[in-house]
Amino acid sequence: MLNRWHRLSLQVKMTLIIIFIVGVSAVTTEWLEARSIRHTVEDNVRGAALAVGHSVDLNVTSLAQLSNREARTKELEKILLTLPDLLNIVLYEFPPESGKNPVPIASAGPTELPLQERAPDLVQRVREEQQPLIDYADRQNTHRVFLAAPIVLRHAIVGATYAEFSTLQMDEALESLQQASRTRRLLTGAAIVIAINLFLYFKVHRPVKRLLTAVESVSKGTMTSAVPVEEHDELGELAGTFNDMVKKILETTHDNAQLTESLQAMNESLQVKVSEATAEVLQKNRTLAHTNELLSAAQRDAARAQRLSAIGHMAATVAHKIGTPLTALSGHIQLLAEDPTLSAESRQRLETVEAQIERTSKIIQDMLMYARRPEPIRSPLDLNACIAECLALFGPEFERRKIALVAEWSREIEKVDADVQQLQEVCNNLIENALDAMPAGGTLTVRTSPHAEPEQPHHRTSIKVEFADTGYGIDAEQMAQIFQPFFTTKNARRGTGLGLAIALETVRAHGGQIKVDSQPGSGSRFTIVLPTNGGAR
Repeated sequence: MLNRWHRLSLQVKMTLIIIFIVGVSAVTTEWLEARSIRHTVEDNVRGAALAVGHSVDLNVTSLAQLSNREARTKELEKILLTLPDLLNIVLYEFPPESGKNPVPIASAGPTELPLQERAPDLVQRVREEQQPLIDYADRQNTHRVFLAAPIVLRHAIVGATYAEFSTLQMDEALESLQQASRTRRLLTGAAIVIAINLFLYFKVHRPVKRLLTAVESVSKGTMTSAVPVEEHDELGELAGTFNDMVKKILETTHDNAQLTESLQAMNESLQVKVSEATAEVLQKNRTLAHTNELLSAAQRDAARAQRLSAIGHMAATVAHKIGTPLTALSGHIQLLAEDPTLSAESRQRLETVEAQIERTSKIIQDMLMYARRPEPIRSPLDLNACIAECLALFGPEFERRKIALVAEWSREIEKVDADVQQLQEVCNNLIENALDAMPAGGTLTVRTSPHAEPEQPHHRTSIKVEFADTGYGIDAEQMAQIFQPFFTTKNARRGTGLGLAIALETVRAHGGQIKVDSQPGSGSRFTIVLPTNGGAR
């Protein structure tokens, strides 16, 4: 609905607003007028009704006069003749006993009330409330108003006057008056809407349309567009200002064109000189950068080889020394756990011992995996599908830990030449670290995107993968050590400190790099950059 309103033209919007204002004014006036008329009718009827009751009350000065049926009937008929809207009138006498019904004494007009056994409820209420009562409740349907007024003698209510008044003629006249008023308001509103629309069209819409047409022409490059100035109002001022602006733009554009030509000639001359002067420097810089890169790679490989050799020797020694005893211990503990006579406490202790043996074996296996990492078995790999499969594996864990997953897949990335199993291990390790960093829940964002590396030879293309969590983050001291073997920020039962070290070696083996950005309390972001051609083989 809001979009449709925004798409309407200014003239249509103004027309709708004017119609709305006129309509609201007409409806409000109609309601106020109907309310005023209703109150006027009711006040007039009330005054006439109370005058009748007061007249009867003044003419009755004793109980004998009240009981004189003939005199009271003539009096009521006289009142009936003087009031054309009075339909009928009945005079009741209240018995001294409060429980008995009022007795009809006299009546005038076409009524059968004197023949009824019970007086109307309005008469009964007069005796209880001791004041005149008027009933307008059924006026809309029957065009009648009912009156019950007390007859007081010596401060005591001895009877009541009951009368029915017709409001039909008055209601019909008022209805005709309201209908004429509605027609007049409708015609007046239509005239106002048409007059304002004509004014807006000739004085606002048409000048604005011309101005918009000129602006559109200028935006397309036609600098000769001008808006005719017909009036000296605000729109005329705006049109004149626009024409001046176009003239100045045209002059400025001409000056800029000349200046641009001069600068372009100077720039071309300077560019030739700079190119000649820097060509030799650039060539030397490329050679030096390539030499530095080879030297750094050689140093990294030498350090890595030395580290792997030490760890491999230690891992092999540890595996040989304690691997077999651990396996034997695990087998004996499993046999002991099958004993049905064991108590629950003893069985729990055996399970604890077995869990620690499995953890020790896992540490040994991670050490061997880190030291003897096999060469990647490369094949074309859709990185989006590979990561999505890892995320699906952790789906139940996301729900259990109340962690929201945001995945942003780029459709522009190419396939990478990589080992799918090794890359899945890297992704699983980073996802698991993110889950451990958000024990109270949070958001994990996984994003893939193309990554250009102009500084690399031949401008090779790469793919960037980001894992960003909203966990507790990593401080600067830990950041310098997180990729070191056996360093971990988790407790003793959660990690071995080899996950990120293995991930780093795997990414490097694929010719890529991995880095981390983190602030304590603000989460961490691990970024992996992989070349599409698989990197150095």
